[in-house]
Amino acid sequence: LALGSFLVTWIFTDLLGLTRTAYIGVLTVVTGGFLFGYLSWSNQDWGAFISHQWVWGLVGAVIAGPLIVVLMALGAKRTQSRALAPTPRPKGLHLVGAFLWEGVVYGTAEGLLLSVLPVLMAWQTLSALGWTQSWIGVIFSGALALVASLFVIVVHHLGYREFRGPVVAWAALNCGILSLAYLLTMNPLAAVGGHIIAHSGVVLLGRELPPPQEKMVQTVETMVPARP
Repeated sequence: LALGSFLVTWIFTDLLGLTRTAYIGVLTVVTGGFLFGYLSWSNQDWGAFISHQWVWGLVGAVIAGPLIVVLMALGAKRTQSRALAPTPRPKGLHLVGAFLWEGVVYGTAEGLLLSVLPVLMAWQTLSALGWTQSWIGVIFSGALALVASLFVIVVHHLGYREFRGPVVAWAALNCGILSLAYLLTMNPLAAVGGHIIAHSGVVLLGRELPPPQEKMVQTVETMVPARP
């Protein structure tokens, strides 16, 4: 999962230079493949996966999502990285499209890939080993599941050119909160809904989610020294 989460960003955004619109489609397909493959292999009940403690999942999303928007806004102001760079906010139908594609679709894909799947896989593995039979084991297993998710989050974001540096710590903090929300509720709505709220908030704030929508083009004028 960690390898796949890195390759999807590195290959399609760094090497191939896909714009964000196209990349979101690729990420969604990759995430769907991982989700279907793991849940089928582990004989997971899809209904139980979605509905288990769904009310707490919604509560987790409502609490964590707005918190992430605030943290992302603060992080964008404090860092000089191109990550979350200012961009004109879309209007009208373009704003609706941005909410649906970058908010709902992108947020769902990232929430499942970075928060839900790593935590679920680690927790079920440790549970099968009998590590969750006591309160101490539950706490220790939960901590390991969160670490697993943080590892996937960092590896995934390092595939983006914009997140290679200290700014990756902001990504780990923000997405890690959503992983914690899923871990506490064990319902994917906490992480998925939180990601959707966070991405939609970034669109409203006029910030650009990775990767850049348009390729950076160096014109002839930028290469000519300015006149004194």
